[in-house]
Amino acid sequence: MTENSRLRGLMLVAGREIRVRGLSKSNLISLIVTVVIVGILAALPSLIGGDESDDRIGLAGDTAPAMQAQLEAMGGFNITVYDTTAEAEQAVEDETVDAAVADGSLYSLNGVGNELEVKLDAAWQTAAVQTNLSQAGLTDQEIATALTVQPLKFETLEGDGGVSSMLDYFTGLIISIIMFMMLMTPVQYIAMGVVEEKSSRIVEILLTSLKPWQLLGGKVIGLGVISLVNLIAMVAVGLGVSAATGMLSDLPEGTTSAAISSIGWWLIAFALFGTLAGGVGSLVSRQEESGSVLTPLIMSLTLSYLGAIFLLNAPTSTFAEVLSIVPPFSGIAMPTRMAITEVPAWQIGLSGVLLALAAAGALALGSQLYKRSVLYTGSRMKLTEALRRAA
Repeated sequence: MTENSRLRGLMLVAGREIRVRGLSKSNLISLIVTVVIVGILAALPSLIGGDESDDRIGLAGDTAPAMQAQLEAMGGFNITVYDTTAEAEQAVEDETVDAAVADGSLYSLNGVGNELEVKLDAAWQTAAVQTNLSQAGLTDQEIATALTVQPLKFETLEGDGGVSSMLDYFTGLIISIIMFMMLMTPVQYIAMGVVEEKSSRIVEILLTSLKPWQLLGGKVIGLGVISLVNLIAMVAVGLGVSAATGMLSDLPEGTTSAAISSIGWWLIAFALFGTLAGGVGSLVSRQEESGSVLTPLIMSLTLSYLGAIFLLNAPTSTFAEVLSIVPPFSGIAMPTRMAITEVPAWQIGLSGVLLALAAAGALALGSQLYKRSVLYTGSRMKLTEALRRAA
């Protein structure tokens, strides 16, 4: 058999999986529904906080120019500057503005919320200092130097260094859920497809013209392409909606690169779990027995997901570092951790190498299990027996 014929057989099996499962109505509907859900989740933070940028503020007095600059730098304010305090006060009474700041006083009809009060007070104090310095004769450059201070540097003496905001937690959670779903579903499909072909004895006919590795490889590649398209669509919609709603800049610094790199992490993890699923699926001859052989893989995926959820609360802990490096848990844990905190390059590289090595080992093991047990019929074959047959 030539190299071209080997590849042709592999691609024939992969193409069949894409046509039968990828273009099926159920998969297309599932893709549309999933993409819509991802889009809604990506837009949810902006929808929840959509009314926070409608505060109408009036300003008057000597500090009005400096305070206007402060509020514009904060963002989220509709600012009107009045010539006199009386005009600003009247604007509040007429409900032209929600509140007004003039001559050291905050005018409102029924008070303002705590958050708005804190922002206005901070802007007033800074503007007052800047105005006083200007009236004292300092130049703009001297005033800028006097007002320039370094932000607080956060040093955690105790604790686990959890995520700094609910948005960070939400971002990591979405990535971990997508990774888990996009591994769990095709892994089960691969195992069930192998068992289905074996129980119907179709595999015996297929093996008259194809090699076992072509059957297993084609099935893994075909379902992998389907899942990859779905994953890329989810990532693209998630990032696109976040950018369109203006939330992308508010996400953790590494979110975009982590979301894109999650595709690479998924490919390696899928190669690991997918080939093992095909191998262990060939150990049984009936669909009702497939659950027993898939349990270790499903448990590994579930533990990887649960570990990623724990990691959200402690991304810099020793446990999180180990979890994101050691396969197979790293397949979900590392992209999740990368999305919410800065991860050293050496840890990312080590994690990728170890996961790739584990995938190569799983490929060798899964292909041997499939080769030696796919034609075996009857009761479930034990893993030890299959390994002895492989030897």
